[in-house]
Amino acid sequence: MKVLVTGITGFLGGHLASELRQRGHLVGGLVRGGTDLPATLASLPTWPVGPDHDGIDAALAAFQPDVVAHLAALFVAEHQSGDVLPLVRANIEYGARLLDAMRVSGCRALVHAGTSWQHRHDREYCPVNLYAATKQAFSTLAEYYLDAVGLRLLELHLYDSYGEDDGRRKLINLLKLSAQSSDELAMSEGAQRIHLVHVDDLARGFAMACEQVAALPAGTRRVYRLPSAHAVSLRELVTVFNAIDPGRPVRVRWGARPYRVREVFEPWEDADVLPGWRPEIALETGLRRVRAGESSKEHENDT
Repeated sequence: MKVLVTGITGFLGGHLASELRQRGHLVGGLVRGGTDLPATLASLPTWPVGPDHDGIDAALAAFQPDVVAHLAALFVAEHQSGDVLPLVRANIEYGARLLDAMRVSGCRALVHAGTSWQHRHDREYCPVNLYAATKQAFSTLAEYYLDAVGLRLLELHLYDSYGEDDGRRKLINLLKLSAQSSDELAMSEGAQRIHLVHVDDLARGFAMACEQVAALPAGTRRVYRLPSAHAVSLRELVTVFNAIDPGRPVRVRWGARPYRVREVFEPWEDADVLPGWRPEIALETGLRRVRAGESSKEHENDT
């Protein structure tokens, strides 16, 4: 197949592009102007998207993909007033332009990254934050194209992700930085239970979804989860993290930060897992890989 990936320069997008290539698919990408692909993906065809989302139509017309994998998004956990317009533009306007470009080009299969945070209290729809609300808004826009042109839509609603090459300022990287510096890390009381899924498992799931979506009946939307084998609390996560390298533990000041106003304490579980997929990288294994990479970086710096 020919698969066009939005957000291909991002953490998950890059891994998905590599996974799709390994499976023998042709991959192209949409990139923000001035953003470069990593060297391992530099040979892929890409099309720049400007601040007004111009370039999407030309990319679809030129590449003629069989499937679009839509990963491009802006994430803000707790928004401020200045975040409203950027969230709407990145997560709704961009998506609307993409959907219409698919209509014009004749591409009728879309795999889209949603979030478990669309389902607070395990409800079908109850957004934790404005970010989750914008993700739902995109799905609502897609309903028109499902009915009007027979779009096939497969949504994978995601939990927390991590991996060795993750450059985002997310929880696992904060634990790594704190362990390296020996500084205390201020955290909440740590009762939240989360699914933490390695990016390689997520990339495999998205590649499988790209292969499955074309078989859906026209005008069909499916929503699946990609969870870990079992959820863990933040306190349990830190215990596992420290047990891997007891000589360099992270020191946590539990309770030094308040819980978020709409904190999620139990992960959403009320949906099927993507057919045929299960996580293959256990949490301890994934964290060992992360900490091994951390040690290698330190060795490079020492030499």
